[in-house]
Amino acid sequence: MTFEEIIEEAKSAETLEILFSLWKQAHAAEQNYEKTTVPTIEKNSFITDGYVSEADYIKTPIKVLFVLREANIATHREADDAELRTHQNFYGDFLKDINIDNPPKQKQKMARMAYYLQHPELSEEERKKPDETSMKKALASCAYMNINKRGGDKKVNWHIFNKYYTTYEEFIKKEISILNPDITVLIGKNNYSAFDNAIKVWHTAYPMPKKDKTGHEICDNGNINCYMREFFLRVKKYEK
Repeated sequence: MTFEEIIEEAKSAETLEILFSLWKQAHAAEQNYEKTTVPTIEKNSFITDGYVSEADYIKTPIKVLFVLREANIATHREADDAELRTHQNFYGDFLKDINIDNPPKQKQKMARMAYYLQHPELSEEERKKPDETSMKKALASCAYMNINKRGGDKKVNWHIFNKYYTTYEEFIKKEISILNPDITVLIGKNNYSAFDNAIKVWHTAYPMPKKDKTGHEICDNGNINCYMREFFLRVKKYEK
């Protein structure tokens, strides 16, 4: 199939497995792929995403989807099969032990955000302070997706990233449609209309220079406290 034919086929995909198979074919069929790909990353690179745990996502009453820009594959990749890359272990390890996290505590921030959004029936204080078991359960019941499925570098090349988005927009929208979230959280800014109704938050690795990291009203980590305070404010704006 040609690239255009694959796009048309993808519009009727009913599962992530089928969509990703077509997405990989589109990567292979794409002409002038250098315009959508960070140098050093293979043309057939594909980072699978979707459910942290499909079973937990399906049964949770409030489905939360986290949308990220791209995985840092240019810097962090081994001699693996480029078509079989995944972030599943990135989240899976956290479900075993919440201390298996990177210094910015990205997974813990996502778990806390998910718990807050999934439990409007609780008091504000309870929603803001999940215990370890609750955080693991909240993250397990989420979905996540990277917009750029080939991956990028430690800093976004916006020219390439925007070109990738416009080239694969139908695939991106279809993935969101299949996941069918109740709430979408956009991690890191972009201006694509597909995310106009999302809660827009800082990137979870944003160092927050000159922000107030004092206080322990949420947890003992000042970085998490600062990030979550901002998140709660943005949720309130979103709800209005």
